[in-house]
Amino acid sequence: MIESSVQMPHEWDKVIEMIAQSAADSDGRGVPRSHFDELAKVGAHGAPNESSLQRELTERIAGADASTWFCWAQHQTPLRTLQAGGNQSDSEDIRTRWLPGLESGEFLAAVAFAHIRRPGPANPVALEVNGKWELHGTLDWVTSWDIADVVMVMAATEDKDSIVTFFMPIKDFEKKILGSRVDAPLKLLAMGGTHTRPVHFDHSIVPTEYVFSVQSMNEWLAADAMKTILPNPAGLGVARAAINELIVTGEKRSSEVVRATASFLAEKFMHLRARAYAILDSPQGFSRDEAITCRVEILQLARICTEAVIIAQAGAAMMTGRSAERRVREAMFLQVQAQTNETRHAALNELIDGD
Repeated sequence: MIESSVQMPHEWDKVIEMIAQSAADSDGRGVPRSHFDELAKVGAHGAPNESSLQRELTERIAGADASTWFCWAQHQTPLRTLQAGGNQSDSEDIRTRWLPGLESGEFLAAVAFAHIRRPGPANPVALEVNGKWELHGTLDWVTSWDIADVVMVMAATEDKDSIVTFFMPIKDFEKKILGSRVDAPLKLLAMGGTHTRPVHFDHSIVPTEYVFSVQSMNEWLAADAMKTILPNPAGLGVARAAINELIVTGEKRSSEVVRATASFLAEKFMHLRARAYAILDSPQGFSRDEAITCRVEILQLARICTEAVIIAQAGAAMMTGRSAERRVREAMFLQVQAQTNETRHAALNELIDGD
């Protein structure tokens, strides 16, 4: 079995095992809020831990249930945004209202900002009207909606010169944000348990007490462009869990071919993980192309490892609710999560070159 890269507290292991055991239910009915409450109780939710421990935690949660990992990971962006501070009249009040609870795990945050990366006209658009901000358009994807307490929404101005960040309470959302509409959860190929909903705004005036910051669009995009090329530990987590399942399958079936496949993939995993974390530790020591290549290779490895389990288990893996079929879908989701044109083109070119 692929062992931990660092030693995790025993109580974390127990919570992650619980998450793994309920993964099938989470995939079908949605991740329960109790997962995050339990993570918070053992200090594995909220404020990030030391980097190597945080990566191990990411691998383990993603390998147990990627839907839980995604909701857990989404929480980190609002948390870090509040820690950095805002620049509006009510920023400090917003920070005082939400930050302690997000750090402790008392509160869970959702976030919507992937649309900022898209080319073309801003959607939704933030319009300044008589000193207040108005939102118009659609948030296509808001994860954790049904279990979160607050959502961080980022919207670009019509000229795409600035980004406005809001922190909006989810309870009674449509009453507090007049002209808003929250649709039913999306039916997704993968990660259906993430409580992901579209939210629409029809020239909705946002109360001043929800406005946290206004910042340069170009500066935000430049920082984001560095983050989205870096290796993804969650992809390593899905690959690792699949390899471990493949090892168990090889032993149960006394198959030398399955054992050899698992051994080959495990060795590839260890080399790729070492390179990935070297890049994350010292990104300035690697070229942009090297970082992108490593990211793409991790996502491809996750796909290959999950497919290998399907092949090894044959028809038994086809049953809905099995970890094998769920991880295949999770690996496919990771191909598009935080995707940009740059990483998309690199992934497609790698498929062609590999073929």
